[in-house]
Amino acid sequence: MSTVEWRIPPSTQHWIEEVPSSAAVAVLLRHSVRGHLPHGDAGWAVPITSEGLRIAQQLGAMLGGRLQTLHTSPLPRCIQTAEALRVGAAVEIPVVPDRLLGDPGVYVVDGKVALSNWQSLGHEGVMEHLVSHDCPLPGMAAPGSAARFLVQHMLAAAGDRPGIHVFVTHDSLVTATAARILGQPLGTEAWPWYLEGAFFWRADGCLQTAYRDHCRQHERTDLNSLDEIDVIEFARREVARIVGASCDARFFLAGGAFKALLTGQPPRDLDLWAPSARDRALLLQALDGRGAHRLPVRPYADAFQIGEREVEVPFKTEPVTLEERLALFDIALSAVGVEHLPGDGWRAIVHPLARESVKRREVLLLKPLVNWKYALATLERMRRYAAELGYQVPADEEAEAWQEFESQSAEMQAGMLERFDRTAHGGYRVREEALHRLQ
Repeated sequence: MSTVEWRIPPSTQHWIEEVPSSAAVAVLLRHSVRGHLPHGDAGWAVPITSEGLRIAQQLGAMLGGRLQTLHTSPLPRCIQTAEALRVGAAVEIPVVPDRLLGDPGVYVVDGKVALSNWQSLGHEGVMEHLVSHDCPLPGMAAPGSAARFLVQHMLAAAGDRPGIHVFVTHDSLVTATAARILGQPLGTEAWPWYLEGAFFWRADGCLQTAYRDHCRQHERTDLNSLDEIDVIEFARREVARIVGASCDARFFLAGGAFKALLTGQPPRDLDLWAPSARDRALLLQALDGRGAHRLPVRPYADAFQIGEREVEVPFKTEPVTLEERLALFDIALSAVGVEHLPGDGWRAIVHPLARESVKRREVLLLKPLVNWKYALATLERMRRYAAELGYQVPADEEAEAWQEFESQSAEMQAGMLERFDRTAHGGYRVREEALHRLQ
């Protein structure tokens, strides 16, 4: 029988008292006390103990009405911890499972391959790599990029709601994320106790990070960018989720999905472009094999639902290079793509104007508009991108797209409206404005 008297870690209590009540604070929290792990077993099903339940409810009571949201790794002990926090806080909020927090977690791309790292290096060896090395281990993500993505994701989920937003996870995620964001190669002595966490919040245009007696201020709050490493790592996670990390097809993931790097929000839909009939068949086979639900066929693509993602595989299998594919896009922020090669090969291209868009916080066009017949859909997309990112659409950029519409014959304008109705999401008053301009 254990003689340990478990309690809420002092650092957790300290930072709960210190973080500003006016801020939305994301807490990456290790789960509560669990039983011993079976020898040679990852112990995914091991629950929290009665002591673990008790102190998690105590922590919830300490948070009380400050507790705003609860996200958790899907593993049982994390869900149980989140539920105990909710009971202790006496608040009616949902417990939201999030696979970036575990099963497999943001640092794992292919769980079967990644398991070999724990077998060969042991837990301490894997942890040392996560906090100190930049290159990814087999089946795992590049640690720095993964840490930044997770924090951006948590802050996006917290939004602008002042209070505490808890993300229940495992010791490896807390340690690696705190080490990477703090810039401190935390050793074994700094591994978190049960219910110990890293705190992240924005203040005065800066990102604040706190863990134990470490505290750091970052001058920027947008942790992810459109650099090639972040773009590839995002693609690796999404591809592993939807078609599997070992898919034998060559294909491109390209388009607006990469906005997720800037917003921290998950992408709604993904476009996978196959450069040959064989590659397209392999993609469809992989989606079917992973249980993707087939949606009604779209005008230009087969469509699938897999988890929270909608995936489109266009019918056309040209062009055959990523460069040519990106050249057909209309908005600079869409001209971002990754080529996947069999054998876990990756190559990214980011159009310079996409980086300029981020720098200027403006939605810019790729000129001249190659697909000018879809100029109305382009306008809708420009406005939607601006709303999602908090960017501006320069007046001269909009004017150029409108000029394409207004310079056409009445017959072509009617065709452009029809194309808008078939391809655009709708909204942002583009159709209404187009009809007004025709009067």
